Amino acid sequence: MGKDPHEERRRTGKSRSFRRTSKESADWSGVDATVLRDAIASASIRGGAIRFGYTSDGGAYAIGVYGDGQPYTEFVKPSEDIEQFLRDLKDFFDDM
Repeated sequence: MGKDPHEERRRTGKSRSFRRTSKESADWSGVDATVLRDAIASASIRGGAIRFGYTSDGGAYAIGVYGDGQPYTEFVKPSEDIEQFLRDLKDFFDDM
């Protein structure tokens, strides 16, 4: 029998990635600073927090929400309205 061509990958724990990548990238620097500030202020005044990041491929925004039960992460594509999402998140915390 010949050598297993996948043996090295299994032994090292390396695997192929079949993730789709978006041609459009998420970019927090393009988001209105007032909208960001208002969402942060609304969450923090009620003891919550918001974490801002990206998916591992940079193809979407990753927003961690803390303070309304179990922490969770919302994912927003660049083609979606990130500012409206943040306004809705602010309203959610305002209504707590």
